Amino acid sequence: MIMPRLKEATRPHHEAIETRIDVFRMGRTIEGYRRVLERFLGYYEPVEEAFGRISGWDVTNLDPDERKKAPLLKADLLALGLENEAIAALPRCRDLPSLTGLAEAFGAMYVLEGATLGGQYIRKSVASEFGIGPDSGCAFFSSYGDRVGPMWKAFGAALTDYATTPEIEDAVIRSAIETFEAINGWFAADV
Repeated sequence: MIMPRLKEATRPHHEAIETRIDVFRMGRTIEGYRRVLERFLGYYEPVEEAFGRISGWDVTNLDPDERKKAPLLKADLLALGLENEAIAALPRCRDLPSLTGLAEAFGAMYVLEGATLGGQYIRKSVASEFGIGPDSGCAFFSSYGDRVGPMWKAFGAALTDYATTPEIEDAVIRSAIETFEAINGWFAADV
């Protein structure tokens, strides 16, 4: 089963990124929170664009467009006072994991979809700290609303159905690790 293998193989990378991206520390002010969202947009948008260039999604029971978070990040930044031109001018990550096929896309998506689970805790903190919700600057951390659990389960089922060989599983795991490392590097970079 790929999901337990993925969780175990990526655990140290997941822990490292949680230390690097301490949203609770970084987002103590509304300006700090906005900067966190800017960095997430700079990563999510190019990765989600790469997902769109990969063929074969039709056999996976997943629609990568349905899972896009970049539009939510842009909506949050607009709600927090940035203009469209300023959002378009924000830096975008260029050091992405290799996303050449479905196995690599599934590995990267595992990381991004997993972040929606943690986003539920951050959503509560942001609501408490700043009094903002999905319509006023916290759409990204409110991804899927009350469908977070079902969306995660659907992702896990699609990945399990896809990863039918040890070679595919290994490629998915490598991509997930590369994704964690790329996000960590992106948040560490001074752009």
